[in-house]
Formats: sequence, C-alpha cells, structure tokens
Amino acid sequence: MTTTDTISAGSAARAASAHLSRTILGGCVATMMVVLDLIVFAQLIFSGPLTASLNAGVAAMLSAYVLGGLVFAVLKRDAVVSLSFFGAAAIVQAAIAAAVAGQLRAAGVTDPDAIGPIVLLACGTTTLLTGLAFVSLGTLRASLVAQLLPYPILTGFLGGVGLLLLRSGVQIGAHLDDAVAAVLGLFDPGSAAAGLADPGTLGRIALTLGIGVCAFLLPRRVPHWSTVPAVVIASFALVHLGLSVRGLDTAAAQAAGWLIDPLPPGPLLRAPAIASLSAFDPALLLPVLPKIATAILVAVILQILYVVSVELDLRRDFDIDRVFVASGWTNALGSLFGSPVMGFDRTSTLHLHNIGGGQWLGRWLTLAVMAALLLFGAGALGLLPRPLAGGALIAIALGHLLNLSRAHRTLLPWEVAVAAAVCAATALFGATAGFLTGILLAMLIFAVQYAQIPTIRRALSGAERRSSIIRAPETAARLREAGTRTRIYTLQGFLFFLNGRAIHRRVTAEPATLRVLILDFRDCVGLDSSALLAFRKIGQRAEARGFDVLLAHLGPTMLRQIARNGLMAGPRIRALPTLDEALRDAEATLLAEAGIPEAGATASFARHLSDQLGCTIEPGELAPYVTIRALETGETLMRQGEAADALYFLEEGLVSVEIALPGRPHMRLRTTAAGTVIGEVALVQGGQRTATAVAESPCRVVGIDRDGLARMERERPDLALRVQRFLILELAGKLTDTNRLLEVELH
Repeated sequence: MTTTDTISAGSAARAASAHLSRTILGGCVATMMVVLDLIVFAQLIFSGPLTASLNAGVAAMLSAYVLGGLVFAVLKRDAVVSLSFFGAAAIVQAAIAAAVAGQLRAAGVTDPDAIGPIVLLACGTTTLLTGLAFVSLGTLRASLVAQLLPYPILTGFLGGVGLLLLRSGVQIGAHLDDAVAAVLGLFDPGSAAAGLADPGTLGRIALTLGIGVCAFLLPRRVPHWSTVPAVVIASFALVHLGLSVRGLDTAAAQAAGWLIDPLPPGPLLRAPAIASLSAFDPALLLPVLPKIATAILVAVILQILYVVSVELDLRRDFDIDRVFVASGWTNALGSLFGSPVMGFDRTSTLHLHNIGGGQWLGRWLTLAVMAALLLFGAGALGLLPRPLAGGALIAIALGHLLNLSRAHRTLLPWEVAVAAAVCAATALFGATAGFLTGILLAMLIFAVQYAQIPTIRRALSGAERRSSIIRAPETAARLREAGTRTRIYTLQGFLFFLNGRAIHRRVTAEPATLRVLILDFRDCVGLDSSALLAFRKIGQRAEARGFDVLLAHLGPTMLRQIARNGLMAGPRIRALPTLDEALRDAEATLLAEAGIPEAGATASFARHLSDQLGCTIEPGELAPYVTIRALETGETLMRQGEAADALYFLEEGLVSVEIALPGRPHMRLRTTAAGTVIGEVALVQGGQRTATAVAESPCRVVGIDRDGLARMERERPDLALRVQRFLILELAGKLTDTNRLLEVELH
C-alpha cells in the first residue's frame, strides 16, 4: 500500500468515525427531547388527584412508544422520523382524564388502583379513535383536508392552548394544584391561597418561568443544535447544585416539590390497560365525547403542521399521507396500553437530521433507551427537576403565544379579532369550548366570505343569447327586439341563504317588462334548504308579475330537492334539461305573444332572395336551376361525410342538424326553421358534409347544386351574380352571429 493509499484510508476512517459520532450525538439529543416530553406530558395528564396513577401512566407511555415505534419504523421505512407525544393533544387528554376521574369519584370510587386503569382506558379510547382517523385520512389521501380550517381559528386556538400550557407548566414546575390561585394569593394576603406563596414556591415559580423563557428564546437567538440540550443540562445541574448546597437529598427534594415524584426502580412492564376492559363502563365516555373529538382534530392538525414544517426546514418531502397511516397504526397499538396520542415529532426529527444526517442508528438509539427504561426501570428519571419539566411546557406555550402575537402582521384586523376570541374561549372555558368556538366562527367566516363570490356569474338577455333554432331573418329580427324581455342568469358555486338572497334581490330589480327568467344551474355544485326559500320567493314574484321561471341543467339531487319543496307546483316555474331547450321555450313564448306562429310557417326561396337583395326575383326565374324535395319526418336531407355540392333552402317545416362523434350518440347542433339556408358553404367550397340534416317535421326543401349554379352563370349571369351576392350576405351574417356568440361566451 502506497503512502497516498494509507492517507486516503485514514481520511475515510476519520470521516466514518466522525459521521458515526454525529449520528450517535444526534440520537442522544433526540432521545433527551423525547424522554423529556414523555415525563412532562405524563406529569400533565396524571396530576392532582391522578398523581397516584403516574407510574402506570409512564409505564403505558413507554410500552406504547417502544412497540408503536417499531410499527412506525416498519411502515415508514423511506425516511428517518422520530416519534413523540403531542403537547396540545395531551392537554385535552388531561381534561378527559380529569373528567373521567371526577365521574368515578362522584360515583363513590375512590381507590386510586381502581381509578387508574379506567382513566388509562379512557385515554386509550381517545388514542384509538385518533389512530383510526389518521389511518382513514392517509389511506384516502385526504390528510391535508384538515388545512381547510382557517388560519385565524387555528392560530387563536393554539394561542389559547398556549395559555393552558403556561398555567400547567407553572403548576408542574412549582408543584401547585392551582397556579392561578397561587398567583392571586401573592396579591391578597387574606386569600386562602396565600399560604401557597412561601419562599420555596416562589423560587420554583421563578425558576420554572426562567427555564421556560430561556428554552424559548435562546434557540432563536443562537440557532444551533446544542442550544436546547445546553439549556436542559444547565437547568438540571443548577437545580441539583442548589439542592446540594441546601443539603437536601433526593427523597427530601421530591418531598419539597423540587423533583418530580419518584418512579419505581424496577421494570415497568405491566399488562396492557385493555386487560381491565371488563371493568370499564362506556357510559363514562359520553360526557367527554366533545373533548375526544377535540383531541382528534387537534392531533390531526398538529401532525400536518409538524410534517409541513419539517419538509420546509429540511427541503424534502415526507409523503404526508404515508406518515398519517404509519402514525395511525402506531396510535392504534399504543391505545392498548392507554397511551396519549403520538406522532411525527418536529424537534427530535430535526435534531436527528441536522446533527446526525438522518441515519437510522439515531432512530434506533431512541427506541433502545426507551426499551431500557421499560425493562430496567425509570427510577433515574425521578431526578428530573420539576422546574425543568414545567419550563419545557412553558417554552411550548410561548411558541404558540408568539405566533398569536404576530398574527397582526399577516392577518386582517377582523381576523386578529377572531383569533383573539378563540384564544380567550380556549383559555377561559377549556380546549373543547375554544375549538367549538373556532369551528362556529370558521363556518361564519366561510359563509360571509363565500357570499362575496358573485352567485350570478353572468347575466344576459335573450337578444344576446339565442337558442340553436335558426329562423327566418324577419322572425329573428322580431326576436332580437323582444329579447330584452328574457333574462338568463348563469349561476355558480354552492347556493345557501346568503347568496340565494342575492339572486332574489337581482330578480326584484328586473324591469316590469320581464317575461321569461332562465336560471342556468350548470356550474352549481348544490344548494341547501335555505336557498330554496329564495327560489320560493322568486316563484311568488313570478306569479305576481306574470313572468315564467325556467330552471335549466338541474342535477338529479337539486331536481329532487326542488320537487320535494313544491317549487314547481305552479305553472310559472318549470325545469328543462338544457339551457338551449329553455331558450327555445322562451322564444316560443315571445313569438306566440307577438302573433308569429312557429308551426306551419312557410317561406319562398324567390321571396327570400328578393328581400335580402332588395330586388325582385320571380320563382319562374329560379325554377330551371333548382330542385324541390318533400321530406317526411325522420327523413335525411344530407348525411355527414357525403360530398358537399348543394345549398338547401327550407320553405316549410323544421330540420335538425346533427353531428356524429365516435363512441357517442349523435349531438344536435341546431334546428333550422322555414326561411333559412342549409349548406351554403358547400356550394362555394365543396368537400364533404360535416353534419347530418334530418327532418323534424314534414318539410319542403329547395336545393341548388354546383351544376345548377354553373348553368345559371352561363345562361343567366345577372341572376347568378345575385345568387352569389346572396351567398356572401348569408355567410357574413352567420359569421357575425358566431362572433357575437363567442364574445358572449368569453365574457
């Protein structure tokens, strides 16, 4: 081996060693954060009257973490992700545990050994339902649906949770039953709580707040992976140094409230909480169902926030739906032990990746430490200072409150007010009341904002939008004049009471000459019962003012809703399948009132040419060059794909023009009435027919083909010139109509 090879091998070995060291360090830091979360949230849930169940709670959380972590690692193999317990969800589960314990005490159950397993089962039920919600959202790839909750509501709720965590942090750190009472006792010497404000309590409160503020501020001022561990280690050393100076041993410090309650030194392996299922009364869950629903929603939202946040920090994707599935089954397994909700953890995952490069060794190190605590005892965790545990909660709380305080930078004033209202409701009345307040405000915000979207996307008159029936020029001109008496509203979105009233107000403002109102529901996704009231009022106005209301493109569901509510019981409101059929109905009404019959109308080709050109052409002049055909109903005048060499003028009847599409039934393009021309392009350009023309009624058709026109040019060039002028006018008129229709559609 050469010297160069030796140097290269040494460099590779040092690089590998350094990489291994960073991975182990990252795993140790992540493990420290996870263990701290476990102890803090166990203290949060199993506090006050449930303190006797703390050991059982820690055992349940360790068991669930180890087994659930293995499941999570198997299901989420594509990336190194760390699990932890959710603080905002834990505070809701603490409320659930306290409520269930209160019900048991009210029923005469006072034995902690009997209360503990039942409380664990209640927590486990919440975790199971949360896990099933996670799995469902991830499997359906609908996890991001929770982001529909408006940001002001979310910010306000988490701000309120921050206040609750702040209170809980002070209670845990200072070993108090009620932090608010203790603080009030400082200012009221005669208060019953004044005795709580002894020097030791004051010292623990001050130290708890100091640690929390440092844990919150220092990582923002010194953004390095070592900052948070340094705060934890320094806080641990400071408390124990003070205890040593005061001469307090571990037992005395725990009794004085400086250290958390002692944990058993032996193995924590216990039977799963589900083993006590026979003693569990499901009726205990009925009063806390709103809290359970709140815990599920909070956990879903936090999971999304954490994943998206880490994706942004690490600039990589974690497949949020797969994370939800893995977290769901992890929680389903953890529920057997009565563990609180677990999921993708932001802080420990970032430490694993930023320090150790996201290696699996760091993830397995965390699981190994948790398994060791479970198998060999967690007595050493009893050395954890209470101010440190409380300070960790305060740091989380300050993060939520900081986001709320910055809301005015990105939110509108009314959104800030909404966030403040949700925060106040959460802090004063609990997480469930706050979340329900947020949901109600979210619904109100959605309704008000959605109502700002114009429900009437477009409003046209019958002169601007006509049916597919091509009529004689005189009849078309009469319809254009009367077209202002027809109004077409193109509706959009979901219709409810606010935007339904907007439609009613618009109809009320229409002039008294209105004869037909067409409502096009093609772009509507649905309507609720409150919108039906607006349409009922429109129907009443139609009866009073004598206009018809035609409903087009109603889907099956909306049609059933309208029929069930009796909106079409009267003659004024009718439903038609398409907008074109509604327009045809409206035009027929206007023509009938103008005394222009649609059925049985006749027109002469010679007379039509004379009117269009402003001259006189006798039928006998055209006779040598045209053919006359009589068609029965259903007979084909021309067929798609045939040679196009003739123009047809419809003197009597109706002809439907259809187009054939591969794999689909024929689609009707338009209907031509007496006095109209079909196939004029064919006479000029030739080629193949692009559509099929079928008689809708008995018809009389005059045709002139290219041979006839050629003979006319030789024998009667003056007449041929007039026919060619007529073709130019006909094509120009149809081009103008097409441009007008395109302009209407584009606007």
